[in-house]
Parts: sequence; structure tokens; C-alpha cells
Amino acid sequence: MICKGKWNKHLCMLMIILGTASFLFGLLTFLIGRPEGSHINTLMGMFTGFGAGILGVAAYQLLRSKLLSREKQEQQEINRQDERNIAITRTACTVAFYAAIVLMAVLTFLFMGLGYRAPAYICLGGLYVLAGVFFVARKVLEKRM
Repeated sequence: MICKGKWNKHLCMLMIILGTASFLFGLLTFLIGRPEGSHINTLMGMFTGFGAGILGVAAYQLLRSKLLSREKQEQQEINRQDERNIAITRTACTVAFYAAIVLMAVLTFLFMGLGYRAPAYICLGGLYVLAGVFFVARKVLEKRM
């Protein structure tokens, strides 16, 4: 969804700053701090990868906005605001939501069956958060419609 949103110059610069900060934090903490334990090394790798991903997407969008013709940008904006495309996106998000619910429920039972209580409780908490966000969003959208 972040790739399909409305990108402007300020958002691209903010994302480049965020990506650079995350990338450098992960890389420098790993190289200078020499953290002990594999879980900290994994976390620093995640910061580095997350920062590199954000940096790459933002740089791509910034370059694309500079190189793409004005007419093509306007046509893409019209396509993005088309009611059919909006309906398709909302349907896909609904399917993804239900798939996430099923996945979290399966993982909860799987972890509990394997005897991993902490991950099972985390998955169960995520399941409750998903359900809560769904019902709050539904109420807010019902009031707007």
C-alpha cells in the first residue's frame, strides 16, 4: 500500500531520512557495538534490511517522479482514484485480513500444541488486536457513510 500512495517530494525526503537512519543504526550498532547474542545480531540485521528497503523504495519513487512525464503521472492519478480500482483494493485488503486471522489462529494452536506458551500468547494477542482494529474501523466507517 505504501508504494501505491500519493508520493510527493517531502514524503520521499522523509522516507529517505528514516531509511538512512534505520540502516545506519543497524549497521553501526552491529559493527561498533559488537552485540553479544544471536537475537541482537538478528535485530540489527532487521534494522539494516528495513532501512535499506525504505531507502530503496523512496529513492525509486523520487527518481521516478523526476523522470516520468506529467501526462503519465496524471493518468496514473486518475487510475488510482478510479472507483473500480478502489473496490478491488478494498476487496483484496478484506481477503488479506481474513487470511491473517486464520494464520494467527493456526499459529496460536500450533505454538500451544508444541509447548511454546510465550509465542502462543503473542499470536493470541495479535489476533485480539486484529479483531479490535476491525471492529473500531467498522464503527468509524459506518458513522461516516
